[in-house]
Amino acid sequence: MSKIKELVKKARELKERGLTTGEIADELNVSRETALWLLTQGRGDLIPSDVHIELYRISSSAIRLRRVAEILTDMILDYGEPEVVIGVAVSGISIATMIAEELTAELAVFYPKKLKWDGQAKHHAGTFSENFARVNGKKCVIVDDIITTGTTITEVIENVRNRDGKVICSAVIVDKEGFEEINGVPIVSMLKIVRI
Repeated sequence: MSKIKELVKKARELKERGLTTGEIADELNVSRETALWLLTQGRGDLIPSDVHIELYRISSSAIRLRRVAEILTDMILDYGEPEVVIGVAVSGISIATMIAEELTAELAVFYPKKLKWDGQAKHHAGTFSENFARVNGKKCVIVDDIITTGTTITEVIENVRNRDGKVICSAVIVDKEGFEEINGVPIVSMLKIVRI
């Protein structure tokens, strides 16, 4: 079975389990548009320009995640010491937790609007979890597993700034677009995807 057929099958299985299109995109490490295409594949739509990133061998092992957290922590320190590490739900929380521990910083969790996205035109707002640290007036770093379009990082930056916080950088394992910065915030990544 081709990788595309495997992704189509997986997307449909996730939809049957009740996940929104945004949650499916997060689970498959693809853009929302790609997730929607996978769900409706075969209806004549053009294939979106995207890259599927498989992190299972890293994300399924706490030991490997710890090593990744150590590397990203070292990269984050080039920009200063944050008071709060913000984990982007769902995939960024585990790595953010380990980074917060490495930095002896507080941990915040952000639920982006993409998780609520179901392919419809209406958009919901992202939100910080009330069960974790506050970002108000604090130096923060945003942590996620993958940047696909930069939309989620932009959303978190705006939410932090609306609370008078400062984002010193955003750290990810893989940057699918090769960003240097988003809205004036430096992007640090272990891997950058460059299309030639």
